Amino acid sequence: MADPVSYGSIERDIKQALISLKKGAQVLKYGRKGKPKFCPFRLSNMDTLSLNNDDGYASDNGDSEQEMDENNPVVDESLMSTAEVKGKHKRRHSKCWNIFTIEGDRMPDGKFKCVCNYCNHFYILDLHKSGTNTLLRHSRTCPKTPNNTCPKIDQLVFREMIVVAIVEHDLPYAFVEYRRVREALHYANPTIEFWCRNTAVSDVFKIFEREKMKLRQVLSEVPGRICLTTDLWRAIIIEGYLCLTAHYVDVEWNLRAKILSFCAFPPPHSGLAIAMKLMELIKEWGLQKKVFTVTVDNASSNDNMQGVLKRQLRKDLVCSGDLFHIRCAAHILNLIVQDGLSVISDALEKIRDSVKYVKVSESRELLFQGCVETLGIVKKGGLVLDVTTRWNSTYLMLSRVLHYKDAFRNLAEIEASYKSLPTESEWLRARLICDLLQPFDEMTRLISGSSYPTANLYFMEVWKIQSWLGSNEFHEDTVIADMVASMRLKFVKCWEEYSNILAIAAVLDPRLKFKGFYEFFSQQAGTRKSALDLYLSEPVLDMVANQKLDVIKYWKNNLNRFRELSRMACDVICIQITTVSSESSFSVGSRVLSKYRSRLLPSNVQALICARNWLRGFEVIAGCDLDEEGKEDANEEAEGSGKKKKTRLN
Repeated sequence: MADPVSYGSIERDIKQALISLKKGAQVLKYGRKGKPKFCPFRLSNMDTLSLNNDDGYASDNGDSEQEMDENNPVVDESLMSTAEVKGKHKRRHSKCWNIFTIEGDRMPDGKFKCVCNYCNHFYILDLHKSGTNTLLRHSRTCPKTPNNTCPKIDQLVFREMIVVAIVEHDLPYAFVEYRRVREALHYANPTIEFWCRNTAVSDVFKIFEREKMKLRQVLSEVPGRICLTTDLWRAIIIEGYLCLTAHYVDVEWNLRAKILSFCAFPPPHSGLAIAMKLMELIKEWGLQKKVFTVTVDNASSNDNMQGVLKRQLRKDLVCSGDLFHIRCAAHILNLIVQDGLSVISDALEKIRDSVKYVKVSESRELLFQGCVETLGIVKKGGLVLDVTTRWNSTYLMLSRVLHYKDAFRNLAEIEASYKSLPTESEWLRARLICDLLQPFDEMTRLISGSSYPTANLYFMEVWKIQSWLGSNEFHEDTVIADMVASMRLKFVKCWEEYSNILAIAAVLDPRLKFKGFYEFFSQQAGTRKSALDLYLSEPVLDMVANQKLDVIKYWKNNLNRFRELSRMACDVICIQITTVSSESSFSVGSRVLSKYRSRLLPSNVQALICARNWLRGFEVIAGCDLDEEGKEDANEEAEGSGKKKKTRLN
């Protein structure tokens, strides 16, 4: 039989409730419309009713930002009104509930059994009267509590490490709220306190402002001039961005490149608008008296921009701004080759059709691979279909197709639907075109190299291109001759518009030192020899033995002999002949401002990209640190699909 029901405890509770009502625990008031309204106020010295483990004193793993004082008594939820109980429960904020659990119900004397989750030690306490001081003291001394066994960490240092990871690795701000990330970090160290994405945004801005102040100080101490590159970019959200990059030689004689601004730049993108924005940024960084040159592409708006900017800065520019405007060599090279390829586009049609035929389906690719294996052809990367706006992808397509031309012949024999096989004369013409494009490809790789291409590299490469055009001007193949003639016209036009400062940069390269330049200055010098005369009179360094010579380090080592000339040489040599630096920042921008993060504010975009550059350095086109197979795949990706290989430059 079931035990008889005891009513003793119920009677006691009823009596306590009546006493509470008599003392005015709740005052019932009525509104104007006659509806009841409860106005609870604080109770004191009242016994609490039973609390189970679910509604007990367990906390939310320390996520709450508010903490109660250790001496505050626990609020009794059972004495709250029905309306309040159905609403939001009162959270218990003491840290001790991360360690302790209430076991069982309230005892008759109003006390609770609180058990440590780690060492199983328990206390019998009246929580309302004594509070949680005893439990907090135990949590600080318990030998098995994780907080006491794990090393204490500096929360501010930890937060900065996480936000630097967000900046450098293009992580979303919500990374700090990922549940699994938090679980893993909590497992590694339970003392870690987490924060929200809004705090992460604030932390990024703090790093951005801190690094900006550091860079401003560095630029103010630069002993020489500062060269600029700038370009515009249209983001995925069709919003314009302007990137301004500074190039300089620091006090330790190292070539540096730093993004000064990556800001939203809405239309109009006229030359005047660009010039006013650049002038605003130059003043913001305090560079009015330090600017040397600006390198831009060949857009007509940039011609207008540099004219306006030159007039604004004329009194502080070298030679009144005659050397200010530098055209991007990579864009000029592209224009020259594109003019030539437009003449021979028909000669490439069968090559393109052959590549399209193979790459249209997986079954045809497998069939072609079988032809390659049957003939024993050594695999050298896959076939690449060129992009008409990227001439170097055409060069890559030709080089790959010519390597597999025997496989295409075999494919035509076994597959009747393949009707685009080039003739022998067309194969020969493709070989000639590929050979003619090779020096342009080599120059493109050089001027888009692992360290930003400086002014001293330009003239040697231009001389190679001029020699190549001259030797092929009267080629026996009329198609090739027409191609070279078109390229030569564009080359002459671009050459006439180029800055003379690049000739001086070549002279200041100890491997070049143009003899004619030396003779001219010797005639002007008279009996007294200047530092330039002494430099030019010394033997030229061997180009082969000093192929990887760091010209800036050369002038650093000769600072005592040519003090003023060394400083001038560094200013001239650090002139950028391409806008690769700005374009590489757009690659980072496309990852930061992607279709999955298209609602980022422009200020957040700038903070992320600039802080990344200042902390990590630039990523530019390069082919270093790759094995041969990796280079093939990287080349295919870089030139076929328009993506860039990456390396680092501080």
